[in-house]
Amino acid sequence: MHIVYLLGRIAFVSTFLASGLFKLLDIAATASLIEAKISIPEPAAPLAANITAYTGLTIFQLLAIVLAIIEIVFALFIVFNIATRFSALVLAAVMAVGTYYAHDFWNMAGEARAMNIDALIKNVAIIGGLLMMMATGPWRPAFEGDDYAFSR
Repeated sequence: MHIVYLLGRIAFVSTFLASGLFKLLDIAATASLIEAKISIPEPAAPLAANITAYTGLTIFQLLAIVLAIIEIVFALFIVFNIATRFSALVLAAVMAVGTYYAHDFWNMAGEARAMNIDALIKNVAIIGGLLMMMATGPWRPAFEGDDYAFSR
């Protein structure tokens, strides 16, 4: 039963692993998506300019890289049952913020609105799963003799 639980954890976070990998493979496209949805506040513009000058990357490219790393690292933490509660909380927060900015169906009409409402519903379900994982933490099934038991 341990292998089934492990496979479930892997399947559950596969969305984050794939998303993070795709972001890293196409940083420019991810940065463009972020730039289209988020603007740098005027007070933070000088800091963003300094960061861009220092790194040679735009602030949106850096955000894409950081987001990809967060998705991959915390998904792997969940797979390997390391800091499960914290990892689930981080991924839920990233998912909630990303959903708000990327799937702003209230600014859309027609087919785009319908597609983004569907994406919102899917993301809310994933956030719910992450919250349940946060509640259960590092729980894993255990066998005690012939009876199935639960352990922490």
